[in-house]
Amino acid sequence: MESAVNFYDHTREELVKLLAEWGSPRHTGAQVFRWLYQKRARDFGEMTDLSKELRRELASKATLSTLTLHTRQASQDGTVKYLWQPAPDSAGSTALVESVLIPMARDEEGEPSRYTACLSTQAGCRMKCTFCATGVPKFRRNLTTAEITAQIVGMERDSGVPFNNIVVMGMGEPMDNYENTEKAMRILHDPEGLNLGRRRITVSTSGLIDHLERFIKDDWPVSLAVSLHSADPEIRDRLMPINRSNPLDKLYKVMRRFTFVRRLPVTLEYILLKDVNDRPEDAEKLAAYCKDLLCKVNLIRYNPVPTLPFEAPGEDRVMAFRDDLKRRGMKVFLRERKGVDIAAACGQLGFENTPLPGANVAPL
Repeated sequence: MESAVNFYDHTREELVKLLAEWGSPRHTGAQVFRWLYQKRARDFGEMTDLSKELRRELASKATLSTLTLHTRQASQDGTVKYLWQPAPDSAGSTALVESVLIPMARDEEGEPSRYTACLSTQAGCRMKCTFCATGVPKFRRNLTTAEITAQIVGMERDSGVPFNNIVVMGMGEPMDNYENTEKAMRILHDPEGLNLGRRRITVSTSGLIDHLERFIKDDWPVSLAVSLHSADPEIRDRLMPINRSNPLDKLYKVMRRFTFVRRLPVTLEYILLKDVNDRPEDAEKLAAYCKDLLCKVNLIRYNPVPTLPFEAPGEDRVMAFRDDLKRRGMKVFLRERKGVDIAAACGQLGFENTPLPGANVAPL
């Protein structure tokens, strides 16, 4: 069904308009939208408040195809990594993409009680940050809106648990796939969709300034995280080639504008790399850079990637860096490592995206 419309590519307003153009009452689009995201319908036959005739018509014109589950891997800490295979695009090209289900809290019996879903927006990444596995393979393509939202649908179907938070921190640069990512975020935020507030959806970017300006103007219903990793321009140039065209001083100004307009803090992500950006002078530069910026710093221990020439600092150095920032009055969090044993942790996605022996493989 190559020419069929994929309803997962559409916001509620778009579905209302589309189905009205097909001759249905305006409320029909909203009904279908609720079936997709509130009731998790797998096919049109389940949409029982629509007439049988309409369901047959929709099935002939549209599809609810999502993603095929290629590999599912479970970590010892409860993290689950999903490797998805989208349908081939119009040119027949295929790709593999990963997303992660992360347990964030446990109940009195030790069972996970709160989860975060980590989504990808591209197969590969064009930013080529030197410490990140996602930029190592060849960039394949942007994901469609349907392929972004389908990660949520697929993980919920597999796990049977709802998500308390969503972070768009998987494979790819979300702002480099602007339109599709924005539409996906609006679907997840929609009160008749997943109904997630902007504080429960966080989009992470390496700092594409023109796109961030547009992001502020368009008022995405999300919180913002920026991959900083150094407040020293020379070090950031080496770690993140994007800094050469989107320098720290301009990035600071646009982050200030975001916090002023949205009245929300920006999260600064900072991966600690041994003998690269983990020294006392690095902490001093970071604190100076953040002066007068409404922000919090999320420190991340480097997670190993076999082909990349970096190491994580020792634990004493990690704690010293954190404590140094706290003494300077900064709000600092040290991210707990999750999924390292299955290459599902920060910076590891995309490197090991082939099935392991004994992995659970099934279609969704």
